[in-house]
Amino acid sequence: MADLLAFIDAEVSGSNDLEPTLSAVCDSGRLREHLLISAKERASLADTLCYRHPNGFYKMKLMSPGADSWSLRVHVWDRPVPPSDAHNHRWNFASFVASGTLLETRFDLERDQGDTPVHRLSKDASGTYHYAPDGVGRVRVTRTIRREAGQAYMLDHRVLHRADPDGRHPVVTVVLQGRDLTGTTTVIPAEHRTQRAATTAVTRLGGDDIADLMELVAERLVT
Repeated sequence: MADLLAFIDAEVSGSNDLEPTLSAVCDSGRLREHLLISAKERASLADTLCYRHPNGFYKMKLMSPGADSWSLRVHVWDRPVPPSDAHNHRWNFASFVASGTLLETRFDLERDQGDTPVHRLSKDASGTYHYAPDGVGRVRVTRTIRREAGQAYMLDHRVLHRADPDGRHPVVTVVLQGRDLTGTTTVIPAEHRTQRAATTAVTRLGGDDIADLMELVAERLVT
């Protein structure tokens, strides 16, 4: 773990472009080796942050040098899920599609126009998501992009989008996020969500389940 963390930290510190670093980590076999070694030490995984995200996928944080720095994590869609909420992010990030296909939809939001509810999202130290009403807007689809296995791409934190699995499961992505640039994000609930709870707590996975996810991701990283 220390070698991989040091490699990413050196590369990220020397560049604002996260995509080449992420591609190098995934293509070189470094990440696969890290996951397989980590999965063998199941008892030590209890403190690893891993839970099912409100948008339906497993989110697992693998490493970070500190709270205000970059973070490496994986997302796993292991089953069909309803369309996700449109959202932006607190940080710029690079994503590598290790397995399956994602359908990314991008949106334009006109504030104080139309009648689509808009929420402001924050997250506390326990991992609980907090949603606060943030007015209304008119939402327009601007672009739809297929993200295929083997593809890496960058996304600016201000871009409003959603990413949904397209086709067979599992869909696995590796995400290298930069430092926080804002404290909250904008969320537009998917149409199937007629009500949005003010808070959404998450249930963390135990060590055995995390190890199984790590092995699944490692398998999908084989080139």
